[in-house]
Amino acid sequence: MVDPISGGTFSQLLNTINRNRSGLQNSLERISSGRKLNKAGTDAAASALSSQLRSEITALTQAVSNVESGANFARTADGGLAGVSDLVARGRELAIQSSNGTLNDSQRQALDQEFTQIQNEIDRLTGSLEFNGQKLLDGSLAPNAEPVNIQAGSGSGAANQINLNVVESVTTESLGIANSDISTSQGALQAADDFEKAAQTLNAARGQVGAIGNRLASATNGLNSQIENLTQAESGLADTDLAEEVTRLQQGLLRFETSIRALASQIQNEQSRARILDFSV
Repeated sequence: MVDPISGGTFSQLLNTINRNRSGLQNSLERISSGRKLNKAGTDAAASALSSQLRSEITALTQAVSNVESGANFARTADGGLAGVSDLVARGRELAIQSSNGTLNDSQRQALDQEFTQIQNEIDRLTGSLEFNGQKLLDGSLAPNAEPVNIQAGSGSGAANQINLNVVESVTTESLGIANSDISTSQGALQAADDFEKAAQTLNAARGQVGAIGNRLASATNGLNSQIENLTQAESGLADTDLAEEVTRLQQGLLRFETSIRALASQIQNEQSRARILDFSV
C-alpha cells in the first residue's frame, strides 16, 4: 500500500503535469491563431480594450466606405456639370456665330434649331442625372435643400459628417438661358452674354464640387491613418509575439518532460519499495 506521503507526492506530480500540459496547449493555441487573447479570461482588461479597439476599427472602416461613396457621388455630379458646361460652350459658340450680320435668315434659323436642342439637352441632363436615386443638378443639392450628409466618422454630430449640398440648380431656367433665342442678330448677341454668365456659374459650381471632392479625399486619408494606428495598437495588445511564445513553448515542453520523468521515477521508487516489503513479509 502506498503511504500517505507517497500518495501526496503522486498527487502533486499529477497536478504539475496537468498544469504543464495546459500551458503547452495554451501556447500552441496562441501560436496557431496568432492571438494571445484567445480567451477573455487570459487578461480581462486587455481583452475588453482589444474588443473596443476592434469595434472602433470596424466603425471607421465603414466610414471609409461611406466617404468613398461620397467621392463617387461628387465625381458623378462633376461629370454632369462638365457635360452641361460643354453644352453651354457650344450654345455660346452658336450665339456668336448667329450674331454675325452676314448671315441670312435661313442660315440663322438652322443655327437656332441646334441652339434649341442644346437648351433641351441641358434640361434633360439636369433633370435626369442622379446617384443612387438622388438628383444631382436640379437643385436637390442646393445649400437650402434637404441635407445630404456623409457619415465620415464613428461618432454622431456635425464633426463626423460632411455635407454635400453645394450644387445649385443648373437648369436653363436657373442659368438664365431658358428664353435665349438666336433666330435674330440682336437676340444672338444677348444670348452670347447670357451663355457667358451661365458658363461662369457652372465654373463656380464645379469649383465647389471639386472642393468637396478634395475634402472627401482628405477625410479618407485621415480615416485610413486612424485605422492603421488603431490596428497597430490592437495588434500590439492582442497579437502573439511568436519568438517569445516559441521560447515559452520550449520551456513548457522542458517542464512537462521533467515532470513526466519525475513521475516515472516516483513510480519506480514505489515499485521498488513494494518489492522490498513483499520480501520482508
